[in-house]
Order: sequence, then structure tokens, then C-alpha cells
Amino acid sequence: MTLLEAAESLGTVALAAVSSIAVRPIGSQYAARFTIALLIPLRDPMLPEHLRTGPVRFWPDQRRLLESRLPIQDQITELHGSGIVGNLAAVHLKPNDTPELWIIETHAGSREERLAWMRSVIEIEGRSPLD
Repeated sequence: MTLLEAAESLGTVALAAVSSIAVRPIGSQYAARFTIALLIPLRDPMLPEHLRTGPVRFWPDQRRLLESRLPIQDQITELHGSGIVGNLAAVHLKPNDTPELWIIETHAGSREERLAWMRSVIEIEGRSPLD
């Protein structure tokens, strides 16, 4: 599974609300952690009960194992080219003797793109910006 395939596996609601992605090595492979910027419960009465009820909480992070020989930078470029999580800003960190780590911010093309994405997430939640 590539980074793009991992993102596509999230489902429509979670994919629309991906805020950042962290990619780190796990043995000889990589794992991606997708941070979803949604507060649940959501207010849409058409959604399943577990998404509409309970205490206020964040949507749980989603983790995927990446099983591809493509270099991570190439996978990030492929995900960016797809546009499914907007423009990407990626930072590759490898301090001293620690494992390599990529932090990827989604919807990072411009301040306006990020604000438009934040408004769309608030709409998915069924809230107004002042709630």
C-alpha cells in the first residue's frame, strides 16, 4: 500500500478532514498516521449513532502500514499530485541518531486554502464557526 492508497482507504468523511500525516519507519517498512480534524459527535441525523452520540471527542487518528518500495518522498509527491488532501507541505526530519520522520501538512497551498478547508470541516461537523 502506498501513501496515496492509504489516504484513499480512509473513507469520505475522514479523508475530507485529514489535517496532517506523520510517516515513520517501523522495522523495514513505514507507517503513516493520519490526524483527522473532526470533533464528534456530528450533528447530521443521517449518520450512524456512534458518530452522533457520546461525549465531545476528536475523531481517532487512523494508522496504515505502507508496503511499497517507492521512496517516501516519491509517495508524498504522488499524494500531492492527486490533490485528494489539497496541497501538501512536507518536512523531513532526521535529527542525530533518531529514525527518519516526515510530517506532512495538508491543504497547505496558501492561507486561503487552509481557511477554506477549515470551514469545510466545520460544516461537516454541523457547527458554525462560533460554536
